[in-house]
This record gives sequence, C-alpha cells and structure tokens, in this order.
Amino acid sequence: MASNPILAREISANETHLSITTHRGKTEIRWEKLSEKLAQATSLERMRCSLSPSGYSIRWPLLEEDLGVGELLVPTK
Repeated sequence: MASNPILAREISANETHLSITTHRGKTEIRWEKLSEKLAQATSLERMRCSLSPSGYSIRWPLLEEDLGVGELLVPTK
C-alpha cells in the first residue's frame, strides 16, 4: 500500500526553529534537529529559505541545503 507524501502548505523561520504547516497542523523543529549545517548557520542564512512549489521540500539557497518535508516530519525508528 503506497502512502501519500507529506506536503507543506507554509513555512516560516525564526532564531530558534523552523515552522512547517501541513494539512495536519503546525510543527516547530529546532535548528539543531534539522541538520548540522543549519545548526551552525547564521540567522540570515536560516531565514532565507523557500518552500518548493509542490510543498515537497525546503531549500536554503545561501547554504545549498535541501530537505524533504516528509523526512522532517516522520519520526525515525
């Protein structure tokens, strides 16, 4: 059985975390939980992010970092 991908509707960034809004609601993830590159980045580098038109991924062009929304929101075992 195939599952539907988790897609973001909206994202926002601040000093401490990234907020991702999906059909299930809003989730806040601290930078250090996302990636080492984002944890070490400046506030400007973190806040310059964009959501792909599909809602599938988030890009930080100043850092050349891309992360899949589903990977961020599905807990690892």
